Amino acid sequence: MNQLATYAPSLPAETALRLQAWALEAREALSDSTQRAYRIDSAAFATWCASQGLATLPASPAAVAAFLRAESAAGKAVATIRRRAATLSRMHKAAGLTNPCDSELVRLALKGIARNRGTDQRQAAALTERDAVTIRARMGDTLRDARDLALMLVGRDLLARASELVSLAAQDVETTVDGALVSLRRRKTTTEARAYFIGPEAAQALAAWLARAGIDQGAVFRSINKGGRVTDTALSTRDVQRILKARATEARLTHAATVSGHSLRVGMAQDLVAADLDLGSVMQAGGWTTPRMVARYTERLAAKRGAVAKFYGRR
Repeated sequence: MNQLATYAPSLPAETALRLQAWALEAREALSDSTQRAYRIDSAAFATWCASQGLATLPASPAAVAAFLRAESAAGKAVATIRRRAATLSRMHKAAGLTNPCDSELVRLALKGIARNRGTDQRQAAALTERDAVTIRARMGDTLRDARDLALMLVGRDLLARASELVSLAAQDVETTVDGALVSLRRRKTTTEARAYFIGPEAAQALAAWLARAGIDQGAVFRSINKGGRVTDTALSTRDVQRILKARATEARLTHAATVSGHSLRVGMAQDLVAADLDLGSVMQAGGWTTPRMVARYTERLAAKRGAVAKFYGRR
């Protein structure tokens, strides 16, 4: 987390201490994926500054703007470039330094990059209920099958990010008459754990996996070694993506190549909207505080149900 300080050894002692203190607090407050993004972004900027003979901290607005344009020229996505700027902004604030990203120069650079490159982002392919049924039909009855089925069904019902699935603990699950309640902390939106419902099918699959794996405490979803034994090591977010992509490929889903760790979240959001559930309920289920991401996840569904589609459907 203290990547910029590592690449800027000439920082005043007071500034370095502020960065170190912030890094320690960030380990508890920020998700693993956010911390990883900070490390990657700050290392990229420090490397570029070294190649240009420029100071890393504090950075001038001109240097940051030039760096962002260089990233764009190198083919980085607009979303990645914006994330780079956000990381540099956060690091300067953490160090108690003037934030170069507040300058009009950097704002104009970002605006120009977005205008020239466009801002559309590739969305993760949805794993809908129909896809889940198709994947399940291809599964067997091995221990690995039991784990992957529970992962898929629980992940869908929770509208979970991969990072939330791998942090789920057995003691966070409470079985009910009609399913189960799962205590989950939406790490991007709140630091408080809240109870979320999973249906009977997901609850049954989860109970079967935990029983077969002998898990009653600690990480729910764990790796399985070559000998077929469950380890004490929790799956990583990359493992979740690999498993889902592999299962989608085995099921011969046409969109298997674009399946990611976010596909369960996108797919369930689409299913909930398709079932005409109200927006507030969908937002609660996914832990969203604004409707923006719900709209983005379901924009293709909305297009298929729009006025033009209805017009031709009635003819």
